[in-house]
Amino acid sequence: GVPVRVLAGSTNFSLRGLYIQANNVLVFEDSGIARLYAEVFDAYWNDPKQFSKHALSQQWHVGREREDSKFSFCFSPHADEALSLDPIAEAIEQAESSVLYAVVFLSQLTGGVKDALEDLTKRSLFSYGVAQRTGSMTVQKPDGSRGLLPFAYIGAKAPEPFRREWSGGEGNMVHHKFVVTDFNGARPRVFTGSSNLAAGGERENGDHIVMIEDRKVAIAYAIEALRLFDHFHFRVRLKEGET
Repeated sequence: GVPVRVLAGSTNFSLRGLYIQANNVLVFEDSGIARLYAEVFDAYWNDPKQFSKHALSQQWHVGREREDSKFSFCFSPHADEALSLDPIAEAIEQAESSVLYAVVFLSQLTGGVKDALEDLTKRSLFSYGVAQRTGSMTVQKPDGSRGLLPFAYIGAKAPEPFRREWSGGEGNMVHHKFVVTDFNGARPRVFTGSSNLAAGGERENGDHIVMIEDRKVAIAYAIEALRLFDHFHFRVRLKEGET
């Protein structure tokens, strides 16, 4: 009868979510964090239409706080998307060395996070990102330019055995929702979870955002970001005829 573990993140617990899409999962083996999620579950279960007015949706919750490791949680829907999205936008705007991201439907985002990501191309810090689009990927390259990549491109152009690659079919290929700021700086942070980081979603959807202030975790997400970027950047260069 006592919660001890919780599984969360961007992954839909389905065949596609686990075996086709790029996703991330967080496992918290912490009774305090597990209890928080259990309370959120009960609040949804008992009265889902009123959750946006519930105290659990009105603030960030600190699940663990140590000198070099802090985990905070925010649950939607809530009436004001600024509660959950402003900390992410501010982290991007205040980043001093780097911003790495992998998000779904960047073109459909609204609110401060979209504005902050768009402004990255005007700044001198290192930023690199991939974003899902309908039928293709957008890759923001280190020079600030962006390349579009149809999923089936390598399947049509590459030699065997790579030509047999499956393009993924209908639906998202990158389902990640994460932003990493200053992983190698003074204040590394990761924002991730199930939220699409859009204003409308925060007001209407049942989602969660996790803010992680922990260098080891930030480095892990930065490595995953670079893995994705290198892979898709290679595809963009191939499509654009670069060597």
